[in-house]
Amino acid sequence: MFNNNTVQITSYGILSDKVASGVVVAHLSDLHEKEFGARNGQLFRKVEKLMPDIIAVTGDMVAHEHQKGIDARYTKQFARTLAGIAPAYFVTGNHERNFDGQIEDIMQEYGVTVLRSGDLQKVRAGGNEINIAGMDDISFNGVDVMDSVNVFSETSGFNIFLAHRPEYYPLYLHKNIDLVLSGHTHAGQIRFPKIGAFAMSGQGFMPKYVEGEFTDGATTMIISRGLGSSGYPKIRINNPPELVAIYIEPDPKDLA
Repeated sequence: MFNNNTVQITSYGILSDKVASGVVVAHLSDLHEKEFGARNGQLFRKVEKLMPDIIAVTGDMVAHEHQKGIDARYTKQFARTLAGIAPAYFVTGNHERNFDGQIEDIMQEYGVTVLRSGDLQKVRAGGNEINIAGMDDISFNGVDVMDSVNVFSETSGFNIFLAHRPEYYPLYLHKNIDLVLSGHTHAGQIRFPKIGAFAMSGQGFMPKYVEGEFTDGATTMIISRGLGSSGYPKIRINNPPELVAIYIEPDPKDLA
């Protein structure tokens, strides 16, 4: 019930005619400066064991948006270690907005690519062409969801979109996006038996986009429960910290 210190791995499988061989994506979200073992050793070992081709981090590294300053040591260690495992990509969450780009600067300096709204990166993974884009959290000035998702309009290959908030999922549809990775929700942080998350900022009571996998047409969204916690009480109940592993495999129908 009160497991806040052991990372649980949740795996998802996606079949696609846009890949010729398997691609592994490790997805981390909402750390809020939480450490799992000395220097986050438990977390990093689990990420490394997945042997990911791509690592995605969907925001909220900072413990809280109103704290006096970031934990630069924590962020440097995190970015350096992840970048040493596999190509890593980061988008901001709402808790990054008050720190004048300090988190983003450290990420870039230590090898993690920061995706701002409209950025598009092309990656070769296992011989496959992967396109990765993202957007800043909607709380940042000048962020336009439609401008951000339209970068995929003329791309070929498998398209991944990183966005901190999942509630805009309907706007991500029909935009040539294959996979959306989001966080933000903490899956409610405190989950009630049989009910789960009772209410959530941005979605109100009995929210829909809380955790797990959603598919509509050609677009799948996976929402991480996150790793850390924020607010009060700063504790997770019935909701263990989560590292997400996504296994993208060729669709066997297209290999026949």
